[in-house]
Amino acid sequence: MQRSHTDCKYWTYGTHPDRATGLPLRCLALTTAALQNPSPPPDFNPFDTRQDHRFMFSNMAPQMCTCIIGNYRGTESCPELVDCPVGVDHDRNLGVPPAIVGIKMRAFEEQCNRIMFKFTEWLNSDAGRSTVLEDRIKKFAVEAAKLFESFLTIHPYMDGNGHCARLLLFRLATWAGFPPRNWDIDKEFPIYEEISLHRSAERRGPLMRQLTQHILEVM
Repeated sequence: MQRSHTDCKYWTYGTHPDRATGLPLRCLALTTAALQNPSPPPDFNPFDTRQDHRFMFSNMAPQMCTCIIGNYRGTESCPELVDCPVGVDHDRNLGVPPAIVGIKMRAFEEQCNRIMFKFTEWLNSDAGRSTVLEDRIKKFAVEAAKLFESFLTIHPYMDGNGHCARLLLFRLATWAGFPPRNWDIDKEFPIYEEISLHRSAERRGPLMRQLTQHILEVM
């Protein structure tokens, strides 16, 4: 399937002229802001990335269908998203049906809350405080890998899911006390093969090991 930044039904940011310059700068602006605010602001849902998706990609969508930016697949107020396919050729098992994306994302937010609450509770316990920094970061990376995989499995957006997932993990790491200093969220993790095998249930271990390793490398 051929995708283009001018196609409302099969939109991709990848062919847009602003891909090489503007998008990396907007990603940098978001991560810089995260480092300057090491805890989530009041009345801010840290696990909802729709505003971030809008900030990153708002000028990269066709004028006739700007509603595809900052909204989930299945959003009824946006005709292009109601029956929106995922459209990732290398992984046919990617993405839940559009009609249940909203439900799945609410469940994902609850999963984030549970994992981060449990991790923070452990971090502040005697066991957490007595654990060396390297092992605390490793423990966080394992939990972060679970959330990254969950987000990409749902694939809530028409495109730009990887950017949003990496930004979310960047923020979570900062809020957990491990601010990344070497993470360009515009760059993908090279895990296509592992993701495909994981979702086809052929090999589940390699993906989580690779994800954990990539997260550790950018911390």
